[in-house]
Amino acid sequence: MKLFGTSKTKESKYNSTVSLVVGIGMLIVALVAFDFSEMPLFGKLFMIVWLIVVCANIYQSYRNAFGKKSLHHEVTDHDLTLKGFKSTKPDNSPPEKDYANRLRKLEHLYRDGLITTTEYEAKRQDILDEDWGS
Repeated sequence: MKLFGTSKTKESKYNSTVSLVVGIGMLIVALVAFDFSEMPLFGKLFMIVWLIVVCANIYQSYRNAFGKKSLHHEVTDHDLTLKGFKSTKPDNSPPEKDYANRLRKLEHLYRDGLITTTEYEAKRQDILDEDWGS
């Protein structure tokens, strides 16, 4: 059984801030600790590429931590499909009437990080608002 689909998320502000501080530290160490005049050509080329990567990381971390628009998408696409999994229920079956079981399944998806808090609360409210019968 394999899960296929895409998921694009934004890095947290805390992780971006830590990455920004580490990146600045790496840049300072590279510029202060190394003597570029005595390096062989390969070493100079390696350091130039390394500094470009560090600067790109600093830029991305700064945008994610302090910018209004991050480089990653904030919207997560949850159109994920299972391949190689045979369902026991037909596709056109009515929704489950076992509300407690549905709520447990929904909470399990939320705890596993497969749905956001907003999606969890909305779906939970949908289940609670259904006619449970008497």
